[in-house]
Amino acid sequence: MDTEKIRNLVKKHLSEKPRNTVEIKHWLSRNIDLKDNYDLAAILESDPSIIRIGRVRKSGLVGKESPLSEWATDKWVLHHEREQPKKNGDE
Repeated sequence: MDTEKIRNLVKKHLSEKPRNTVEIKHWLSRNIDLKDNYDLAAILESDPSIIRIGRVRKSGLVGKESPLSEWATDKWVLHHEREQPKKNGDE
């Protein structure tokens, strides 16, 4: 399957809330026929509208080959972004 199609499907899946790499890979495997030899993190990183917002630290799940990251769309991040504190002199 084309990586552009994968990114579009994942963006729709992430529109509700952020999800980690394992959740995304599991969801994709249930919904489309994919081979296991694709690098999901590389596919997601190549799209500027999909953002890695953190890493999930769970024993046994985080490996060197495939980090367990939390992903969100840029729209979700913008909507949930915290307001920055004002500095002295800012209005």
